[in-house]
Amino acid sequence: MAANRDLIPNEATCPVSLDLLARLLRCEGDLRNDLIRAIPAMERARLAFFCYNRVHLRDLAFRITLLCELKELRILAGTKGDMLYQQATEHGIFDDHDTALTKRRGVTLARTARG
Repeated sequence: MAANRDLIPNEATCPVSLDLLARLLRCEGDLRNDLIRAIPAMERARLAFFCYNRVHLRDLAFRITLLCELKELRILAGTKGDMLYQQATEHGIFDDHDTALTKRRGVTLARTARG
């Protein structure tokens, strides 16, 4: 199936209102998931790519992606849709554990020097 690359958002176009994007950034948990699910499927997929292309919104992109159907991601961006879905899935698996490991195990020069 050919991807429709004309619908992938560019740098200047956000597929949802800036008000909705701000609410998605401010809220958490079930409220955020409900807001994301209320966005029409193809618009949700566009929003996932829009956020993914901005590093500071990448976590939100992964959360949106996990609430998308793989079919919509593939229609929108072909194999890039598969890549985004895979990254979002892997991010979801390691999200909580990475934070805990980073806080627990810090490597410093002092430790290395002591041997």
